[in-house]
Amino acid sequence: MADFASRLANRIDGIIRWISRSASWLCLVLVAFICTSVVLRYFFGISSLGFDELQWHIYSASWLLGFSYATVEGTHVRNDILYSRFSELTQLRIDFYGYLFLVLPFTALVIYHSYFFAEWAFLQNEGSIDPGGLPHRWIIKSALPIGFTIFAIASLARLLELSAKIKAAKRIA
Repeated sequence: MADFASRLANRIDGIIRWISRSASWLCLVLVAFICTSVVLRYFFGISSLGFDELQWHIYSASWLLGFSYATVEGTHVRNDILYSRFSELTQLRIDFYGYLFLVLPFTALVIYHSYFFAEWAFLQNEGSIDPGGLPHRWIIKSALPIGFTIFAIASLARLLELSAKIKAAKRIA
């Protein structure tokens, strides 16, 4: 069972890495939009609120689709003074229960509320309140539940991996 859990976690990690790497290309698109905006504004006196809003949307989408990568790679910020003093088994248990009782309930809450947030924007055909702004605000609002769903899946993969590591550490101890 532990071997199956590890294989499943690795498969999920691969998918999330692919999504995150794909989302990272949005940063290149964002740089192109920002440079174009600067050239248009300062050399030609052309400014567009919709163009500026699009830059924020691209930035938001890239971040929301890519932040799960830190969980998959284990590069998320950890500032725990006591954690490093614990045994490996205790560290694994802290991580396991942290994901189980803190991360997953938080992501479930965000997914639940952000889904209705995006749905409301879709049903109302919400757009920018500013003249010249972007229509269809539901598109960017949909990135919130999508990004947190990816994060929840990454967290579930961590739980599978941690569970297998805890079982292995118990056998050794």
